[in-house]
Amino acid sequence: MRTICTLTFLLAAAICPAADLRFKISVDPAGIARRNSPTSIELRPGKELPANWTAPGGNGLSAILTPVGGAKPINAQVVTTGTTKGLEIYWIEKKLDPGMVSSYTLHLRAGGKTASPAFNFKEEAGFSDLFYGKRPVLRHMTAYEPASKDSLHQTYKTFHHVYGFHDDGFITKGAGGQYTHHRGLFIGFSRTRVGGKQWDFWHCKGVSVRHEKYDPQAQVLGSVLGRTLSQTGWYDPEDKVAVRDWRRVTAWRQVDGQALIDFVITLEAVSGDVSLKGDPQHAGFQYRAVESQTGKGNKTTYVRSTESTGGKNDVWEGAEWVTGIFRHGENNYAVTHMDHPKNPRPTVYSTRNYGRFGAYFEKDLKKGEKLELRYRIFIVDTKKHSNVSVERYEKKYWDYIEPAKVTVSTVGN
Repeated sequence: MRTICTLTFLLAAAICPAADLRFKISVDPAGIARRNSPTSIELRPGKELPANWTAPGGNGLSAILTPVGGAKPINAQVVTTGTTKGLEIYWIEKKLDPGMVSSYTLHLRAGGKTASPAFNFKEEAGFSDLFYGKRPVLRHMTAYEPASKDSLHQTYKTFHHVYGFHDDGFITKGAGGQYTHHRGLFIGFSRTRVGGKQWDFWHCKGVSVRHEKYDPQAQVLGSVLGRTLSQTGWYDPEDKVAVRDWRRVTAWRQVDGQALIDFVITLEAVSGDVSLKGDPQHAGFQYRAVESQTGKGNKTTYVRSTESTGGKNDVWEGAEWVTGIFRHGENNYAVTHMDHPKNPRPTVYSTRNYGRFGAYFEKDLKKGEKLELRYRIFIVDTKKHSNVSVERYEKKYWDYIEPAKVTVSTVGN
């Protein structure tokens, strides 16, 4: 997800050399306690940037944020926007409590290198990995191999695996085991109606959900975030695309023992009007925890948002987020699944004790209509970060849905 903060622009941009610009930045937490929080501003030509501004070539731009008061500068990440040819600047606010304000001088200049480990992406046959430095963060399973019944079973659904923090492999489940169709972070609907016909894009019997390609122009890799954009086809029994989706996945730099991942999934009705339905246990955007060493589901306990009601058959109404807590080998993990309020309503959460949990909604789309979905996944090692209280996760959720307020003004050069 692209977290764009509310911007208050104090002064019009002065005409400055394109390769050497300075700004004053102020970050107000807007009454929300923020920890390791993705923060950003947008700089636009004719607004914050000179009207005739163009990004320098070669090594591009580096961004340094120097806290007012002489604290150590921090590296920010510069992303060129495709529509306005402006810039997005991203950084992480380590700690910002209500009533506090972070003030910086932002220095943009040509070239320059960051000392922080950077996100990097490696595409292989059948999968792709996103790393932070040398540490793997995500694996996107991209293979589709219908040559045999066994290979088709292994590959009929694309999904994302999540890596643990201790060289302990994935903390998500793949093919096989209890409920083989539950795989990592995945989306599907067991009753998907298209043009009068109904197909099951959850169990994927006779249909498939296939990775088609990446958009290299949308890939973003740096010291603050790593982002990929992939295209996926939902193929009907006649091997035609009924639904297509685009998955923009962003991993953010965090402290040791934490991971923060945003999903923006855009669905499009391709071959006809589409009705996305199922039930809370067999549809929506879901997380499936790694199985225990016995091969069964992983005994998972849950913390739920204060708005949650119900609980019959593990279905929770009014839930804004849920946190599943489970063990993997010698390590303990808490994974929070957050549902953005701009997603379709009503939404309910389903939380099985074997480790499958996620958000379910129903939606009808006309042919050619698109639907954008937003989710955040927050992962912690509970031995290093032991606070798994409702209060903590409520704050993380509000940090997600209500970005900090950022003001920017130019500085004479």
